[in-house]
Amino acid sequence: MLVVGGTLEVVSGMVLYERATTLMRRHRAGMLIDVAALSVADAAAVTVFTEIMQEARRWPDVRVLVCAPSASVKPLLSADVLDQRLLFASVAAGRTAALAVVPAVAEDLLPVAGAARRARDVITEACLTWDRSELIGPAALVVSELVTNAAVHAHTVMTLTVRLQLCHLHISVVDGSAVHAVHRALDRRGVGGRGMRLVDAVSAAWGSTSLPTGKAVWSVIDFPHGHPERRS
Repeated sequence: MLVVGGTLEVVSGMVLYERATTLMRRHRAGMLIDVAALSVADAAAVTVFTEIMQEARRWPDVRVLVCAPSASVKPLLSADVLDQRLLFASVAAGRTAALAVVPAVAEDLLPVAGAARRARDVITEACLTWDRSELIGPAALVVSELVTNAAVHAHTVMTLTVRLQLCHLHISVVDGSAVHAVHRALDRRGVGGRGMRLVDAVSAAWGSTSLPTGKAVWSVIDFPHGHPERRS
């Protein structure tokens, strides 16, 4: 748990960001940010929590929750700054949510023609199991492109992993190639180069992260706002 006290200003917000993201990268685990003793001198400084959550999306097993804001700070942590599903009235409530982790779904795939179809089946079944049928369309599109990209360019066995978080779905495909996925320019016929552009259009965030044995290409798909958290 990261306990934050004192007065939040732009400069101290930078210190908070560095501390929080360092802990995320080092431990890659859930983290509660206790802001009960925090006051805010500059309302613009609360955007540091937006930046912290954006970084947290890069790490599939990291769940960062903000807990126990005072009556004066809570109104500043509005939906424009922080997804309200990540804000808890007490540390105890945040700890309960942090521990309620749904097991990930994972499957190894060969770089063959049927890999993308199998990946779509896996993610469809996961979304139905988690009562998230509204995510099947975008998630199936993303996973199809990620798996196809790995099969065509990496030519290695790949591992698809799907994780349900409090307010988003995290999809990753790990392969044995160190060459990162990037946007490619469309060819003159408009045929090639569309795959990662589609991923970019559908995802709230996506990226390619180096691993000791290759890379992970990942995508985050947000839950629609206004839908309560649901899990089985």
